[in-house]
Parts: sequence; structure tokens; C-alpha cells
Amino acid sequence: MCNQQLITIMINKSIKDDAVDVVLNLENITGFTLYNAYGFSRKHAQYDIKEQVEGYKDFYRLDIVHDSNDLGDLLEAFSHLGGRFKLKYWVLPLIDCGEI
Repeated sequence: MCNQQLITIMINKSIKDDAVDVVLNLENITGFTLYNAYGFSRKHAQYDIKEQVEGYKDFYRLDIVHDSNDLGDLLEAFSHLGGRFKLKYWVLPLIDCGEI
């Protein structure tokens, strides 16, 4: 059984570098993955004109595998980054994990 889980955090493009710094400063995290992502929503009030025309907002998707006991520390570390936009996140348990 794996005691790790995956947190996914949607990061506004304007805070990407700050988010990477947060993860790099967490001693219990050995790595992470960052993707380009397109967010679609019915709430367009926060979209700029270009995003309203395209119908989506550019984000980064940050995936971090972590020990389940470290979730609180992760959420606390990211709680200072949201600013104007709330950071959306979700957590999934990992059934198995390891190296091949």
C-alpha cells in the first residue's frame, strides 16, 4: 500500500515562478510536474478580453506526489500565492507507487 497522494493545483500564469519556488523550498517534496492547461468555466468575469473570446483561461497545472501527512504543509505553503485569484486544487489517493 502506498501512503502517498497526488495534489493538483491550478496556477495562474502570473505566479508560476513563485509557485515553483514554493515547491523547491519544501524539504519533503522530491519533485513535481508542471503542465500548460486551459481552464474552461461559466464564470467569465475574471477572464480578460482575449480569454473571453477564446473561451478559456491559460493556467499551469502543478502535480505534486507527497506523503499524505504533508498535505497541510503544502496547503499552507500555497495559501499565500493566490492573491486576486483563488487557487483551485484537488487531492487523489495513490493506489500504488514506486519505481520500475
